[in-house]
Amino acid sequence: MLKVHADAKTGYLELTVDGAIKKADFEAVIAAVDELIKSNETVNVVEVVGEIGWVDVEIWWKDILFQLTHHKWLGRIAVVSDKGWVGPLTRFFAPLYPAEIRVFGLKQLDDARHWAKMEDVGMRAD
Repeated sequence: MLKVHADAKTGYLELTVDGAIKKADFEAVIAAVDELIKSNETVNVVEVVGEIGWVDVEIWWKDILFQLTHHKWLGRIAVVSDKGWVGPLTRFFAPLYPAEIRVFGLKQLDDARHWAKMEDVGMRAD
């Protein structure tokens, strides 16, 4: 499952991954991003990662094509998870994205939201 919450006024997108990701889930994210970039130069993202289930190969390909055709739309990305592998994997792939990326634990979700929205944060990310 992939839940999407978008705020067009602030250019904020929050994604929650918890289980398998289906084509319709991915298409909802693409539609939300396309709508956000109509009125915002950049989009700030919080991605909350729970369990990762099956992801169709077609989605991986569509994601690559999307990234190639949508340049520099990302502002800040906060990846939030208590899964031990998420932080290192995020840091490994971070140089491929034209965005500032930080990893937060689940207890820091509010801090991640504030940071992604470019608000002052009292706590530091991991």
